[in-house]
Amino acid sequence: MKKMVQGTEHEYTLFCRRMGSMGFDPHTLALDLLRESDLHLAGEFITNGSRVYYDVGHFEVSTAETTKFHDVVVWEKAGEKILDWLRRVMEDRYTAGTTKIHAFKNNTSPDGTSYGSHENYCVSRDVPWPSRFIRDLVPHLSTRIIYTGAGDIVRGKYVLSPMAFLTSQVISGETMHDTGILNTRDEPHADGRLWRRLHVIVGDALMNETAIMLRHFTTSAIIQLMEADALQDVPRLKDPVRDMWHNVENRNPEQWRIELEDGSVVSPIDIQRYYLGKVETLAEDAWEKRALKTWEEVLDDLENRRSKDAARRVEWLDRWFAVQAASEDKAGPDVEMMACKQYSEIGAERSLFYKRQREGLVDRVTDDESIKAAITEPPEDTRARLRRELCDTFNIEMIDWSVLVVNDGTRRRIDLPDPYATELEATYAAAG
Repeated sequence: MKKMVQGTEHEYTLFCRRMGSMGFDPHTLALDLLRESDLHLAGEFITNGSRVYYDVGHFEVSTAETTKFHDVVVWEKAGEKILDWLRRVMEDRYTAGTTKIHAFKNNTSPDGTSYGSHENYCVSRDVPWPSRFIRDLVPHLSTRIIYTGAGDIVRGKYVLSPMAFLTSQVISGETMHDTGILNTRDEPHADGRLWRRLHVIVGDALMNETAIMLRHFTTSAIIQLMEADALQDVPRLKDPVRDMWHNVENRNPEQWRIELEDGSVVSPIDIQRYYLGKVETLAEDAWEKRALKTWEEVLDDLENRRSKDAARRVEWLDRWFAVQAASEDKAGPDVEMMACKQYSEIGAERSLFYKRQREGLVDRVTDDESIKAAITEPPEDTRARLRRELCDTFNIEMIDWSVLVVNDGTRRRIDLPDPYATELEATYAAAG
């Protein structure tokens, strides 16, 4: 597979009982602490190339540009660890350990309010928008929820994917309501003549490393096939939103269904197997072959109802088991809701997900040392490394993804239109 710049954005939720009565907002306080720390680089950027900021009441982390689907896992998990460190500092410094501060990686409230957990992919501007995306990508995005769904209780229902449950259109420019399977936002943060930033908002906030890997491996591979116009025979869905609503409320794979334009009815597993067969032609290195095999195994486990095996890599299923286990001693909707949310806590000592990971109930695709390194260092093969070098070299007056204003005795603007660029001298010389 060719390299593809990609990354994620997550709006985390922090909660503390004192945040209302004492004017204590852990979201803004965490940002203040971060910008006073050694992790701060310039503006809203930190040393590992990610951008961290306040967005609509949430602490948001946009990961550094990565080019490999497995690197996304590492830098996304690094963002979790950074916020968890800030959470622990706030507890010790501002509550003296008397009041807990909780941090959650989810993207819905119980009442159905959604907030951001988005993916970004750098796509060739040559691909016709939106026709090719509707034809080639919508069938994937509307059916991948069977293994990329995070699971959650929304409006009293347990659903496979909270964001799919709240999606109401095929295409939309909205991000908080009336959302679409495809989002029209197009801020390339790069040379807009060459690239479009595909902003995917129909995905969930995931804890499981394998689920994150599969989300990005499958989607980036399918985009590559789409760019090559290699999906002309893709199954044509009659009503993807309607079928997504049906499937998202069903935990039984035998009840999943997709109606095609020709009137035939198939399973979302069948749609995913179509893409699996196409992506087989792209898998070359060990990581790609591993991800391809994992994808196939997950589809097999779901189809054959090997729930315990599938749950190791499918988050909605593992969360369901965690909720059921929590309800064994004391049943009720409040207990289930609490367990469902506790699953998404990023604090390892409180999180039901991390408890299950320690117990060996879920698979991993990276390790703690790789995540630790990514807390401070950017990826080596993207503009994130170049941006870090510029910040280490010059006084920075302004910084964004694709532009900096530096002062080295002469105030100047440096444009970084190529997200794959890693050479400081060539870029600086061209800008100067």
